[in-house]
Amino acid sequence: MEEEILARLITFRRNVVLAIVLNTGRKMITDGSKILAGKLSGDLASFILRSSKEFLEGEGFGVKKYGEYSIYFERIDIKNFLENIGGELVEDVITLDEFMRMDKRDVIVIDIRSPREYKRCTIPNAINIPLFLDEEYETIGKIYKKEGKEKAIDLALDIVEKNLKRIFGEIKKLDRNKTIVIFCARGGLRSQIMATILKLAGYKVRRLIGGFKGYKLETN
Repeated sequence: MEEEILARLITFRRNVVLAIVLNTGRKMITDGSKILAGKLSGDLASFILRSSKEFLEGEGFGVKKYGEYSIYFERIDIKNFLENIGGELVEDVITLDEFMRMDKRDVIVIDIRSPREYKRCTIPNAINIPLFLDEEYETIGKIYKKEGKEKAIDLALDIVEKNLKRIFGEIKKLDRNKTIVIFCARGGLRSQIMATILKLAGYKVRRLIGGFKGYKLETN
């Protein structure tokens, strides 16, 4: 499964449908009412939205025709998905429900987004240890749009390498007896990188599924 689709799937909390246009290989994730991931549009996307409801409510998978297209539909049970895709990806994740039930006296919540994102709004009592500073994060975004994902990842890794001294300097101040809960915007690549850094430093770390966006959707 493509890394981008997989990254989006692990941020969802409700069952979704994965649709694959067999003629072209293009993919879309939907909850039956809106497109959650993928770049399909127009009449084909509308057909997939309508059709996905029957797979959410009834048969878990199947193929349907729309004009010249054959579309494969599969309902993704998010709970089972997270349990079965492998411990390497999900052993350190935590759902919003689990996070809300935690005794916050035993937890340090870290917002790893850029300082500008943190200042706009964050989870109460979260501290900011950014993986990327404001200008760095903006530059990565521009490279992604202009030169593609691979170039953006290469740049991101170079910046992380440069920032390690700053990041380790900040995380060394944390209480090792507490669980660290980290989040980025969606619970994706930034969280995965920071979780790895914290593990290397010997901390117990959990990544918040859905990140700050998921938190806002569920608490507003």
